[in-house]
Amino acid sequence: MNLNKYSKPVIFLTTLLGWIFIVPLTYLIPKKRNRMVLMGAKDGFFIDNVKFFFLYLSEKETDQDFYLLTANKDTYETLRFQYSNILYYPSAKAYWIMLRSNVFVVDNFSWMDNCRFQLFWRAKIIQIWHGIGFKKIQRSNKFFIKETSSLYRRFILNFVGKLPKYQAVISTGDFFTREFFQPAFDAEHFIETGYPRNDVIVNPEKYRNSDVNSDVVSINKVAEMRKKGIKAILYAPTFRDTGGDGISDGILDLNRLNQFALENDYVFVFKLHPLPQYKSISEDFERIIWYDNVKDVYPLLPKVDGMISDYSSIYMDYILLNRPIFFLLYDREKYETKDRELHAFFNDFLVGSISTCQEKLEQDLVYCFTQKDEFIQERSKIIEKSYLNTDDNSAKRILKFIKEYYFRNN
Repeated sequence: MNLNKYSKPVIFLTTLLGWIFIVPLTYLIPKKRNRMVLMGAKDGFFIDNVKFFFLYLSEKETDQDFYLLTANKDTYETLRFQYSNILYYPSAKAYWIMLRSNVFVVDNFSWMDNCRFQLFWRAKIIQIWHGIGFKKIQRSNKFFIKETSSLYRRFILNFVGKLPKYQAVISTGDFFTREFFQPAFDAEHFIETGYPRNDVIVNPEKYRNSDVNSDVVSINKVAEMRKKGIKAILYAPTFRDTGGDGISDGILDLNRLNQFALENDYVFVFKLHPLPQYKSISEDFERIIWYDNVKDVYPLLPKVDGMISDYSSIYMDYILLNRPIFFLLYDREKYETKDRELHAFFNDFLVGSISTCQEKLEQDLVYCFTQKDEFIQERSKIIEKSYLNTDDNSAKRILKFIKEYYFRNN
């Protein structure tokens, strides 16, 4: 049940009841010292950092007391036969375990909706934000600043849990802690452990169930084509508040792109952002694969030879492989003025060919893969600047921190 689809009075009343009845319960019901609950984005999708932290706990830390919380029926049905610790929200079992949990791990900003803020009132909230990137987020964003400019608005946002203080925010290194996370979040600790989702980029064989909730059919198609010597190129644009992408904005001609791929031994994998909820694209192209846009894309990343991106944080994950990255930035002025603010350091991280049209993009691809990849050393510098660790132990370090700070002394 998603209360956010109902009217503001309903949300206000539900939140008020949460403060009156649920918050007092959090003081009466004792916490179980070592219990932890995890929840992914969009009311509990099995994707991103929470997914891979869950897999780490499931496969490497079997004695840990933990649960995965989801309000998504499909996610629940997919996982409950494989794992016994999947909670469907709302349910009596979920309420009880949430009230008794000491730590709540999230990777998004929707975790507090539908009274979850009150149910986890006295829990330690660990935020593994879904990407180090270039957009100004949360408290550093001008739209957020405007929204919190009045005392009344701040009261309302605090009332519904939209101005949380975290016990810890997970970062990848000093630069992004200082420039990206500290201006955006109010937290006691900023921990530079790295991201669980990147563990499977540097070590694709780390977990048995990495492919769960990924587009396995598309991944296998890519693998088969690469065996034939065909280069796989991932197109992964970010979400735009005003809508659009390279296809719908008329920048990419798919018939021409398919012919270009056939002539140059490429296959393009289109992974569009999950937020717009695109309908299936019916055109059948020999060298264009449509990756399910609501499925987890991270198991695919080590299996492609290059990426086309824009302002998306996925670029900062893929860069760990030090493979070619191409930027299609055809709408930067519109994006910055009408969609999202970008940090000033964005320009310093554009280590790859930049194009604003398909013709230039095709030229850049051919040059890079047939003549020279000119950005290898620059990408290495960005990796060093962005990541304190580039191994496959990010999830392990996060659990170590949680144990030392929140499980040891309760």
